[in-house]
Amino acid sequence: MPESVPLVYFNGELVSAAAARLPIDDRGVLFGLGFFETFRTSGGRPHHWNYHRRRLTQACATAGLAIPPHFLAADSARLGATVAQLLASASSSDAVFRYTITAGTRAAPSEFLVLRPLPPAAPPEGISLRVLALARDNGEFIPRPKSLNYANALLGAGELARRTGGPADEGLFLSREGRCVVETPCQNIAWLAGGELRYPDPSLGAIAGTCLEWLRENCGLPAMPRRAPLDELLAADAILVGNAVRGITPVREIWSADDRTLLRSLDSAAHPRIRAFHAAWDDALRATAAKK
Repeated sequence: MPESVPLVYFNGELVSAAAARLPIDDRGVLFGLGFFETFRTSGGRPHHWNYHRRRLTQACATAGLAIPPHFLAADSARLGATVAQLLASASSSDAVFRYTITAGTRAAPSEFLVLRPLPPAAPPEGISLRVLALARDNGEFIPRPKSLNYANALLGAGELARRTGGPADEGLFLSREGRCVVETPCQNIAWLAGGELRYPDPSLGAIAGTCLEWLRENCGLPAMPRRAPLDELLAADAILVGNAVRGITPVREIWSADDRTLLRSLDSAAHPRIRAFHAAWDDALRATAAKK
């Protein structure tokens, strides 16, 4: 196969995407039993893979899904080498990777690793949030994993796509009970208030995000989980969303679920703490790229 043809990693081999096929009785296909991690590279190296590995390992253990020792999740060196091979096949220096473990058949689980281009940078002034009519479900267990049972998040993204707004807008999930702030379909949310970094209580069903975990460890502030109604978010000093691919993105507007009312306008991008978070994330990316 020519080196210019992008490949995928599937159950121990580099193959074309068309050749990577799960059996019809894979429990990931039948029941959504499986977990995935989405990470980016920096300098061709997986960024913050230790956070992703920890979350994936915990999810699999909670679900009673044993990770075979030959899987990439159990061997960081092999993961890095495979990432390099896939980047070369795609003629890319950096990309977004999704690593998936399915529960497989009764005989054995399956794993695959695929890549896609890095997304464009978020607008420097920040993005708009639009409250979703669809509520966030509570997930399989707490802390919530990145599960193949992803329909609720996809439906939220679909609702946002049908509404007005810009391409960088994000939907804002509220919980079914209490209508508390949870997350967006693709990113965790956090806000600054009272000298604290606040984020939704994990029991509300937000995914245990790796970017949020990194931020809690490096923000230099008390980090407090909250069962916060929308009004608390609207009163924040600054608001951000984050994930492992885009890093930290400031929020500049929040709109109602009918898109008719601007609930809050703010300049999160200019807040000194948000600027510091951005700088620290960029430093972490450079550190990954510089690793020997």
